[in-house]
Amino acid sequence: MLKKLIKYKLDYISVFLIMLGYYGWLQWHNYIGDPDGFYHAKIATFLAQGKLLDSLPWMQFTTLTEYFTDHHLLYHILLVPFTYLTDPLIAVKIAAVLFTALMIVVFYWLLKKLHVAYPYIFTLLFITLSGTNFRLSLIKVTPLSLLIIWLLIYALFTRKIWLLLILAFIFVWLYAGWPLAVLIAIIYLITDSVYNHFHKSKLKLFWNKVIHVFKEEKTKVKNWIIFLIILAGIVLGLLINPYNLHNLYFYYQQIIQIALINMVGQLPVGSEWYGTNIMKVISAAPHLFVLSSIIIVFLVGNYNRISKKTWFSFFLAFAFLLLTIKSRRYVEYFYPFLLLFTACGFTDLKKLINWKKIKRAWRKLGKALRIYLFVSFLILSILIMPHVFKQILTHQYPKNWPMGKFQASSEWLKSGTPEGSIVFHSSWDEWPLLFYYNTHNHYIVGLDPTFMYNFDPELSQLYYNITTGEDNYNVIGKINNTFKADYIFISKRDRHQKFINNVEKSKAAQLLYEDEEAKIYMVIGVK
Repeated sequence: MLKKLIKYKLDYISVFLIMLGYYGWLQWHNYIGDPDGFYHAKIATFLAQGKLLDSLPWMQFTTLTEYFTDHHLLYHILLVPFTYLTDPLIAVKIAAVLFTALMIVVFYWLLKKLHVAYPYIFTLLFITLSGTNFRLSLIKVTPLSLLIIWLLIYALFTRKIWLLLILAFIFVWLYAGWPLAVLIAIIYLITDSVYNHFHKSKLKLFWNKVIHVFKEEKTKVKNWIIFLIILAGIVLGLLINPYNLHNLYFYYQQIIQIALINMVGQLPVGSEWYGTNIMKVISAAPHLFVLSSIIIVFLVGNYNRISKKTWFSFFLAFAFLLLTIKSRRYVEYFYPFLLLFTACGFTDLKKLINWKKIKRAWRKLGKALRIYLFVSFLILSILIMPHVFKQILTHQYPKNWPMGKFQASSEWLKSGTPEGSIVFHSSWDEWPLLFYYNTHNHYIVGLDPTFMYNFDPELSQLYYNITTGEDNYNVIGKINNTFKADYIFISKRDRHQKFINNVEKSKAAQLLYEDEEAKIYMVIGVK
């Protein structure tokens, strides 16, 4: 059956349809999952109207107020056609499903190019990667980033210079995760050195093969050229860009301060930037860890027979395991890379296995030992597989951000306040929703608290103290005098109850609007 599918290239179509169905099912609800989805939908809407933003006056107290770089520019451009079809929030959900299905088709294509055994089966295992699927179901650039990475890996192994240059350029336009291209290139070059070290003594002593090897070495593109080509593509992507060089400081903030250092402990950053532990990482995909552990055990004694693709995928998965432990958001890359290693390692193992010897060794084992091993395997499968199926069928999608959240309160602000008036809101993660529904008003901070911290560290701390309720002295005066805000928006989340209490104790604020989601106050008397 599968051979017939492959003959007519229907295997690619079937992978696409299966993934379209599964990830479409994951998106079949009324939630966005992450507030950034509202931001992406709004920027795509601006682009659809022919507006390329270079400032964000809707964030009055951040470094992005006057100098904004859309580091998801290509992603937002690709979202634009979907916004013509339907409501922008539904459009970005449709795009997320389509981009994910395409990415997994490219993954299947890569496995076939790498001559992996059973590529179709390993591709279908993508739906068992619950941690990655959680990230893929959010409205983010993740599927397109992975798609570029699969093509980048292919270009590295085939040493296609022009393709590497183009992909590095595209990565910069896609989003600020482009340093991953450099990291992956470095891992590949390390892999190449390790592989060559273990195989340098395996040169065949037949003259025609020696001639072939030396001819191949002469035409082989040097590693340092590959690295320079990728750097050149990145530099071109930065220079040939609507934002040009003024995006460098933004990239310093986004890549160094937020992605690498991330001020966990100093600022209330997004939960994705917090670390995790190895046991949580294992428990999210136990089947992959068991398979990869078995592969490592069998291959470690045959290290000189391990293929380059297996060495590479191992180093790649290990590097991203460390990154995931530091910041859990890298799980979106770690599990696919672990799946890639499992597929490549299994292919090597399949070539090494002598089934006749295994059968003879199995027969030589005592009956009691054979029963013990079989029962152990059965128990392990019983313990692991129900957990895997449960993760596939009961995907936990965050329900904090339904479509329409803050819409009513935002529309009230739009109609009941002066244009450009500043609204002091209770958290930086509310900004994308307020921005999506109402650009009539200006706000305080959004996307990440680091942008406000860099604007003014003391102001950032004051904002945090007020919104958490820790500062209860002359709160309204500080909001009005320091932040120039005449209106206060507070969402009815439990963590903001102290802030609500502080505002309502004051005689300088009047409640103008309230619904089940938020309260809006107006400053009426500040000395």
